[in-house]
Amino acid sequence: MLPARLKTTFSRFFGYQHLSAEEIEYRTLALTIIVLITLLDFTYNLAYFLFGQPFTWWTTVIYLIATLVNLAYFKLKGHFRFFRNTQLVLTIALPLAAQITHGGFVGSSGVVLAAFLAPLGALMFAGIHTSRLTFFCYLFTLFAAGIWEYVAGSNPNNLPPEIHLLFFEFNFAFIATVAYFLMEGFLKNKASMLALIREEHQVANSLLLNIFPDETARELKERGRVAAKSYQQATVLFTDFVGFSAFARTLTAEELVEQIDFYFGAFDDIMTRYCLEKIKTIGDSYMCVGGIPAYTDNHAHDMVRAALEIRQFVVNHRDNKMSQYNYPFDIRIGIHTGPVVAGVVGSTKMAFDIWGESVNIASRIEQAGEPDMINISEATHALIRHEFDCVYRGRFPAKHIGEVDMYYVSGERSERVRSEK
Repeated sequence: MLPARLKTTFSRFFGYQHLSAEEIEYRTLALTIIVLITLLDFTYNLAYFLFGQPFTWWTTVIYLIATLVNLAYFKLKGHFRFFRNTQLVLTIALPLAAQITHGGFVGSSGVVLAAFLAPLGALMFAGIHTSRLTFFCYLFTLFAAGIWEYVAGSNPNNLPPEIHLLFFEFNFAFIATVAYFLMEGFLKNKASMLALIREEHQVANSLLLNIFPDETARELKERGRVAAKSYQQATVLFTDFVGFSAFARTLTAEELVEQIDFYFGAFDDIMTRYCLEKIKTIGDSYMCVGGIPAYTDNHAHDMVRAALEIRQFVVNHRDNKMSQYNYPFDIRIGIHTGPVVAGVVGSTKMAFDIWGESVNIASRIEQAGEPDMINISEATHALIRHEFDCVYRGRFPAKHIGEVDMYYVSGERSERVRSEK
């Protein structure tokens, strides 16, 4: 981790402070390494100059001028990719030139090995493709330096052997230090990317679970598709706001969406508490199901309890003069229990849905109900009648279905009343 002040200074001077923290870290690390290489080159050639090797200065001057021009271009244009690639070329070329002018491999204290920092830097800052290309350029540089020394011969300098040894150690120490920090940065980058992938994976899973039931989402991830399944018994609920369409004409589009979102958001919370599956909303109608995809013995009971909470929520806000959502909404609720088929449809914007006569019956029962009443079928009543007080309404016609026995749910019985029954 680079010092915060260094990152702030470099990012402000070169104008990349608006980038992500990770990108600022990378660019500052690259600039820091370039500065260190420049200082090392200056110190290295100064020592050779002091020991009577004046010709060695031209490599430092050329590298320094090229680096300053590159830095100026980066500051003016902000083209980090061009700046990075130019410095990679210079990092390979400089050690080769230094070996030629400093008396060969031994006379230059193995400085050509420093060119290995180029493919390492490319791996960190430019990716595998550029790094691989840079590595081959590095190998070519080594062979070129060796061939040059073999053909032209070395030009021994006047440095004492102990200075050569010191420079060897210094060169290797510098190469090892930069290589270490490059690899450390690479590993941090890898860890950061893995953390980002895990985070995005969690977000994707959350979104998937927000759209599909757990079992369906798991099958979709494992197989890439979801097979339709038949369920012998499930409980389906429909709700509808009475007279909503007429009232909606008095609201702005923003107010309308806000109202729907407020109520349906509360319905979602209620469904989650009772482990029921929201299927969809159509206009001001809300549809959900219990008992699928994971079967539970109490799906009918849980659905009726959820319906009671929904009704109470709507009534409370309608009657609360202090609430900003006290619009005069009445709600109808219809519930039916029976067989359904469930599956995922669509190749884009896929949706989990249910089909079957039970769905149609639940919809008709909701339409046959009255405002603020929970209307249930005989099939649902047979499952919950010992736990809830219900009033038989009689047989009512349901469109395209025929006559259906219907009941109103008054409320849930207390434990004492249940035991007496």
